[in-house]
Amino acid sequence: MGNKTKSEKIFAVIPKTLKERVLRYKAKNNVSESEIVNIALNEFFKVKILKDDMDDITKILQTAIENQLGKKFERMIALLAKSGKASFSSLFLQAYLLAKICESEDSKEFLKEKIDLANKLAYGVIKNRFLDTDITQMIPEDLDFDKLI
Repeated sequence: MGNKTKSEKIFAVIPKTLKERVLRYKAKNNVSESEIVNIALNEFFKVKILKDDMDDITKILQTAIENQLGKKFERMIALLAKSGKASFSSLFLQAYLLAKICESEDSKEFLKEKIDLANKLAYGVIKNRFLDTDITQMIPEDLDFDKLI
């Protein structure tokens, strides 16, 4: 003898359009309305359980990531901010000293052109998203910077 599960009757009110779809499915697949409802409810609860499980897994992963990486990310962001500040200070000081040294109009124009070129080259490197290799293209191998013009 097979293992038969106990069944309980339930009463449900469904919209007429859904009832019509149930009847069409019943006729097409030769199954009873009860079987259709059982299939639908089983599928619903499978999806619901999977969704609930995924929500739980997502929360667990989120907590694990925050616990494991949160402080490291905060530290990296702080270091990047300090690096940016130091870089800006250094560039400002260099520009200030060069401006004092280059007081003639020709020197000022030369300095302006080189600053524009540096910005153009740096933008090209960042735009290409290949910082590991392209950053070296900003500096000529023979250190002849006049070739970049």
